[in-house]
Amino acid sequence: MFFGEDDCILDVLSLLNLLLTIGAILGGVLAYRGGMARTANHIQERVINALEAELTGMRARLEDMKAENTRLSLIIDTICVALRRRGIAVSIDGDMVSISDHSGASTMARIQEEQER
Repeated sequence: MFFGEDDCILDVLSLLNLLLTIGAILGGVLAYRGGMARTANHIQERVINALEAELTGMRARLEDMKAENTRLSLIIDTICVALRRRGIAVSIDGDMVSISDHSGASTMARIQEEQER
């Protein structure tokens, strides 16, 4: 063998080694990016599922509160009718409540929200 043939083989092997190294680096980068995209999609899916579950719970609570509000309004109406039959008129206008009796005495009060302790 001649000295030139060994150099040619070494050049080809070096070029092949360089191409394989570049390919491995590119493959690693692409695999990393693909893994990050899958992880991001998985996290996004979990967040969406959690938000949907929370929204469903909030809708159920809203329906319960509507039903409770209707029930309480009916109770207030019933109390007002019962008091009116006894000569006491109660009227509620927004956050103002006025109470008057058959003798003409009248009281007005503002409904105040209970402050958290």
